[in-house]
Amino acid sequence: MWSDRLSQVDDFLLINLVLESPVGSVFEAFNVALKDAFPLVYTVELRIAEKLSLIVSPSSKKMSPSKVLVIGNYCQTITVVRSLARAGYYVIVGCEEKRVFTQYSRHTSAIWRHPDIKKSEEDFIAALAKFLAGREDIALVFPVGETDIRCLMRHRDAIPSSIGLVMADPAVISACFDKFRIYEIVSQLGIPQAKFYKVSEYSKLAPTVERIGYPCIVKPNNSQTALFGKKALILRTASDLKKMLPIWPEGNEFLILQTFAPGRRHNCHFVADRGRLLVYFEQRVLRTNEPDDTGCGVDGISYAPTAKLRKYCALLAEKLNYSGVGCAQFLVDDQNGVVSFLEINPRLDATCALPFYCGYDFPRMAVLHAEYRRGVLSEPPENSFPYPVDKHGFSLWRDVVGWIHAVETQNLNPRESLEWLKEMALTFFHGDFHLTWSWTDPLPASYRFSKVVLSAFNYLARKIGLSRRH
Repeated sequence: MWSDRLSQVDDFLLINLVLESPVGSVFEAFNVALKDAFPLVYTVELRIAEKLSLIVSPSSKKMSPSKVLVIGNYCQTITVVRSLARAGYYVIVGCEEKRVFTQYSRHTSAIWRHPDIKKSEEDFIAALAKFLAGREDIALVFPVGETDIRCLMRHRDAIPSSIGLVMADPAVISACFDKFRIYEIVSQLGIPQAKFYKVSEYSKLAPTVERIGYPCIVKPNNSQTALFGKKALILRTASDLKKMLPIWPEGNEFLILQTFAPGRRHNCHFVADRGRLLVYFEQRVLRTNEPDDTGCGVDGISYAPTAKLRKYCALLAEKLNYSGVGCAQFLVDDQNGVVSFLEINPRLDATCALPFYCGYDFPRMAVLHAEYRRGVLSEPPENSFPYPVDKHGFSLWRDVVGWIHAVETQNLNPRESLEWLKEMALTFFHGDFHLTWSWTDPLPASYRFSKVVLSAFNYLARKIGLSRRH
């Protein structure tokens, strides 16, 4: 009987049927064991979920739940799904692959399979327009990542005017994603940042680096163009230039060179409306998924608002006439107090789960602001409640994947590898919140880890096979 039922459903419904089957009792027992082992964490998460409604504007509580189409599957997407579902929204998740981890969340109401944006924007937009034409009940489209935001910015005319886009205005998006342009704006505002130079050809790299001195930073102007798989390169010696940048990276009209600025990265999450800063949450990144700390954050803490950084965010928001959610990043050197602007992203940061668990629900505020701009709400969302500081948010999945990549690319020696594993274990046991794992919604993170385990088995099988042949 179960085989007959399973043959009639897709992957999304399969999860629910498994939970109804005898296998589900095993899963439930495991879930209960986790709750018994970590009762405090489980209780805290439930209480936080209940208290997140504090940021809702009074007028929004009277509106009927809207249907939201979420585009893009990233670390922060699962926070978006959980946030909006808990607020009463009907969440539809877009899937560009056969399976994505967010489709297994109990908070996902439905899924929509669509063409891969990276392969063909035109095919994606045509499919989106067709889907929305037949779904007049969908009120909002929420693009989560940079690829999705850029695509919808370029094809806004293809989206029915009755549907709101949960993203910043096109002019703001263009300015923020253009690093050289935003650096010039930052300079005009008097916000401190490392000296920067534009280099348009390979032959001028070495002379410019010599003028800047070592160490220095090389980064693309567009974060979506290739730089040998890295967000940025740190050149510490003359030999690093030829070793790390042997040729001009494809797809880059020019590169940006900067003097090296030491310090910890601070992520400043915010909501603004027409240039006025409404909400501010600060976090410090302690570790990333790259040995040189140029990667994505895997361990961070909530940090008491820094007056200077909040002021700089307010200046940027005003200059850009910013409306919506965003995240500005700065480097802060504790030894001398020097601050250096890093970048500003017109989207939710990948670590937005940390403020979410601290009572600052940026995904929901993004939707409420979009509703306000559409005239559905009479006032924008605001949140000035004090938030707890020194709360650890960590991403074990991203940490594990980063370590595996570093080992495979031989970027770690044995001592460094053991140190990474030690930090990973300490973070896991002493952290307060996981950025993707949830005790009440465990399947998305479980699916992600199952893929890591399968990849590890395949890797070991190849290694064993090669050793036997030799």
